[in-house]
Amino acid sequence: MIKVNAKELSFVENESLYDLLERANFNPDFVAVEVDEKLVKRENYKDFFLQDGAKVEVFSFVGGG
Repeated sequence: MIKVNAKELSFVENESLYDLLERANFNPDFVAVEVDEKLVKRENYKDFFLQDGAKVEVFSFVGGG
């Protein structure tokens, strides 16, 4: 299992962070992501492969003012 913002999702072997974000209905181009409390750069999402038990935190930015 992988936790995404405290919600459990099934682990998929050889799934990139980019693919996980799409599967969890996030737009990878507009979020910041930490995996196991370490920030992952957006340009690395497609090359970052998750391990079973990973904890993923996705942050969306909302403009306002």
